Amino acid sequence: MTDEQGKKFSKIVDLNWEIDHETDSAIEKFKKSVVLNAMIEDLKQDMGEAEYNSFIDAGRRMFAPV
Repeated sequence: MTDEQGKKFSKIVDLNWEIDHETDSAIEKFKKSVVLNAMIEDLKQDMGEAEYNSFIDAGRRMFAPV
């Protein structure tokens, strides 16, 4: 993962946290979700879908409960 891709992923994680903790409005949550999906697609295009999926799978395995 390049530095630029790492920055994109960090923004994705931050926005995902905001969505999970959004309590003010379902509309705001939906708007943020649309932006999140666009950011994920951008990262997938940048990394390549197979590499992105491999990265996400590795993270899931690393943080999965034992």
